[in-house]
Amino acid sequence: MFEIKTVNVKSLFKMGFFFYMAVMLAVGFVGLLFLLFTLVTNFSVTALTSSLGAIVVYVLVALFYGLLAAIFLGVSGFLYNKLAGKFGGVRVGVEEEK
Repeated sequence: MFEIKTVNVKSLFKMGFFFYMAVMLAVGFVGLLFLLFTLVTNFSVTALTSSLGAIVVYVLVALFYGLLAAIFLGVSGFLYNKLAGKFGGVRVGVEEEK
């Protein structure tokens, strides 16, 4: 058995940002397909400009969501480090592959 005493907060922040931003962009890709389908079936300048605006807003929302998740994971890692020092860390069993 091994015990995890500390976690790297910077690593949690970085991975949380990129992972959750990637998830939001993947979900947004489906929405982009629906926007493109709407443009193909009902093309107008108004529909084009509103679609472009929606894409820009969604990219900004994905960045914000990634940043919010990264902050949450960073704070969680910081709190884990403080509490693990006082109460003990998470015990993990590791087995060598045969």
